[in-house]
Amino acid sequence: MPVARRFVALLAFVGPLVSPALVDGSDFSGATLPLPAEVSTKRAALDEPLELPEPFRSPGHGAHTAFYPATAPRELLLSFDDGPDLAGTPLILEELDRRGLKAIFFVTGWRLTGRRPEDVARRDLVRKIAAHGHLVANHTMSHHDLCKNPNEQVTEIDTNTELIAQTTGVRPLLFRSPYGAFCRSLEATLAARGLPDIGWNIDPQDWKHHEDEDAVFEYVTRKVSALQGRGILLMHDTHSASVHALPRFLDWLARENARAVRAHRAPVKVIDYGVLLPRYRMTASGLPQLVGALVADAAGAVGDHLGAE
Repeated sequence: MPVARRFVALLAFVGPLVSPALVDGSDFSGATLPLPAEVSTKRAALDEPLELPEPFRSPGHGAHTAFYPATAPRELLLSFDDGPDLAGTPLILEELDRRGLKAIFFVTGWRLTGRRPEDVARRDLVRKIAAHGHLVANHTMSHHDLCKNPNEQVTEIDTNTELIAQTTGVRPLLFRSPYGAFCRSLEATLAARGLPDIGWNIDPQDWKHHEDEDAVFEYVTRKVSALQGRGILLMHDTHSASVHALPRFLDWLARENARAVRAHRAPVKVIDYGVLLPRYRMTASGLPQLVGALVADAAGAVGDHLGAE
């Protein structure tokens, strides 16, 4: 039946184009989509505003950090600051890949500049982070406190954004303020760029302990044991204490979760960065209505053909 075959071919062609839209009947609201590189950092070309995840505000961590109250599931998001580091970052990547976990790497731009072999190697490492499915995010160029140095905000943020985009091919969608600094001027600068400021609520302060992985391990396990709601763990891939404590912590977490399940308690689920990404509401294009009419016409033609047989 030629008409039926044409109908099937039509569905095969248009199905992938409109299937998300046909689910909710109007647009792609709620879908997390990467923004094209040609869109300006100020998002001036967008017809609709970015939708940010509904935050549970936590003092000192920025307006857009998504922490959730104790009534929410127990969740943990892994994040690493200040890299890439040629010694620590590969070890962390290997550990995460082995377990199938994803993390956010907030990178500092100065590590991505230069022509020395180690500079080239760090750029290759950032590309590897992205290629392995982790998120490369903006941690400024020089790790300065942008509230104490407000005149540096635009340069520190935008230059690092461009470096990350040139290195990975993807513009960063998240930001973390060095030292957790937060002020109204920085909030406005980030809002103009559509960059959520991601803080943390579990900080082992590995920069104090340097090589004391036991101190990092004991702190993190104590905090995660008592975790209610969502935790965002801050570690540094530039400090060996965190690099070496991470496998021990993840082994511990696997054992604790197994015990929790056996005892009918809620485990701590390691989640990925998707919960923090901005969401872009696409303007309705009229494509679903057009395709709907074409499908209806084709279906009618199939019915007429079958009725005539």
